[in-house]
Amino acid sequence: MSDEDYSEEEYEYEYSDAESDAGTDDVSMDARSQEGEEDADDDDDESMTDSNNNNNSKKKAASDNGSSNGTNKRRSTGTFDSRRRSGDNPNAAPMGGGKFDFDDGSGIRMLPADELKPIMTAQIQEATEVLGVPPSAATVLMREHKWAKERLFQGFFDNPDKVQQKCGVLARCQGGSGGDEGGGESGSSKAAKRTRAGTKKKHCEICLDEDGFDADEMIGMPCGHEFCETCWYGYVANALERGPLCVRESCPQAGCKELITEEEVERAAPDLLPKFETYQLRSFVETYGMTRWCPGPGCGQVAVAPGSGGVFADAGGVARCNKCETCFCLKCGEEPHAPVTCKDLAMWQEKCRNESETANWILANTKPCPKCSSRIEKNQGCNHMTCSSCRYEFCWICMGDWAAHGANTGGYYKCNKFDAGNEGDDQSDAAKAKRELDRYLHYYKRYHNHSQAQDFAKKALKETEARMVLLQEQNTDTVWTDVEFLKTANEQLVECRKVLKYTYCYGFYLLDAEKRQRFEYHQEMLERFTENLSELSEKPLREMNRTEVVNQTRVVDRFMKNILEYVDNGMED
Repeated sequence: MSDEDYSEEEYEYEYSDAESDAGTDDVSMDARSQEGEEDADDDDDESMTDSNNNNNSKKKAASDNGSSNGTNKRRSTGTFDSRRRSGDNPNAAPMGGGKFDFDDGSGIRMLPADELKPIMTAQIQEATEVLGVPPSAATVLMREHKWAKERLFQGFFDNPDKVQQKCGVLARCQGGSGGDEGGGESGSSKAAKRTRAGTKKKHCEICLDEDGFDADEMIGMPCGHEFCETCWYGYVANALERGPLCVRESCPQAGCKELITEEEVERAAPDLLPKFETYQLRSFVETYGMTRWCPGPGCGQVAVAPGSGGVFADAGGVARCNKCETCFCLKCGEEPHAPVTCKDLAMWQEKCRNESETANWILANTKPCPKCSSRIEKNQGCNHMTCSSCRYEFCWICMGDWAAHGANTGGYYKCNKFDAGNEGDDQSDAAKAKRELDRYLHYYKRYHNHSQAQDFAKKALKETEARMVLLQEQNTDTVWTDVEFLKTANEQLVECRKVLKYTYCYGFYLLDAEKRQRFEYHQEMLERFTENLSELSEKPLREMNRTEVVNQTRVVDRFMKNILEYVDNGMED
């Protein structure tokens, strides 16, 4: 892609209202095709049911022959198989029927958190069968290994006792016969718990009640430590107050590392079990390598990624919540930030946090007019400023004369390039530090400016519907679809401001001088197109030209997508 590839003339787009009527002729054909596919799927399901019934009878007959084999074999139930994803990878997210189908071409699903329970249950069920441990222990083991089955299986079969002890389920996996995990309890006390024989009163080491308790008034852990029901209830209630960390709460006995599970919670505080299970599901979402909470305020939807790489390795896209309409990066949870990578964005945000006080001191909320020095506050997204005192027109970014930003004088946005000037000769530490600070402030100032412009565009988008009503009222023969172009234009402005904001973050870490020069050229053109669209959309309704706005919206959209694709391809000619 050369500098000449994107001339302004090439991006002239002639709009015609007839275009909106195109592309509707094939709907009936798609519907008929879909109905045919559904009929075929129904036939396949019936034949599959008969086949599964025959296979189940064969498996039952063969189970006795394989029971004497000492090796651990992986067994799969019909429930689990029906939820497995296609492919042989064991870490792939299980499928749960039609409600787990991908909603769009990106392969990213948005689901309520409750609909992830079958996925979690299937993972626990397989671990229970393969490892031969109780489901409560399998839950802990899977959680401590971030739900990566293969990693758990490998470590478990290499040294099961070590893995069980590290995860706090040694006694639970050994049927309650595990040794004292540092609690200091005598062997006779543990034997009393196991046999539950005799009428001798038992003592709770938390409340130290002098009268003691009957055996049925005590609740014991697999490690052998017992406490009264009242103390257990208080302990569980206090653990739940800590929030999601309650799923890693250990035995009340000091020094014991055996973890409590839903079994103890159900016996000690049945009314608190739903809350504990909610925290278990939340822990699953936060530690499973292919799920992420929607960051929208108060939204409980979860993004589920396809692929098998874990930690969203195969999910290169942006998730869009089907409930709150929030868009976010599936890998880091931030707003979509193309073209900058998640790693560079994290570095940039950390740098901004460390140096923001200096930057905020330099970048005040107001700027003086270059001609009369009157203080001016920017209250719209466009960078074409006009002083209300002297009517001087200038650029908000470089404070230069706006007349010098025309197409005949090198481009609307020549000020987007960083020029270190002639200070490169001074190699002192102070000079180097100043140059680095100037370079950072150059990118931060423009990053911050587009961030503010994005906020202005979002605010204008909320007010767009009222403007659309007024525009429709001005023309009696106009329908609602004729004024939707204004909303489309404002949505495009929000997207462009966001992309432009992150182009400066990307440019800050782009060290290749030749690539940076090409990138800044295309960045300049995108800013020019965006500024043109901003001015057109901010005009009074009586002066607004619908065709111009529609054409410029499509030009900006096409150019923005081409730049992002250009960066993804490595900016190679």
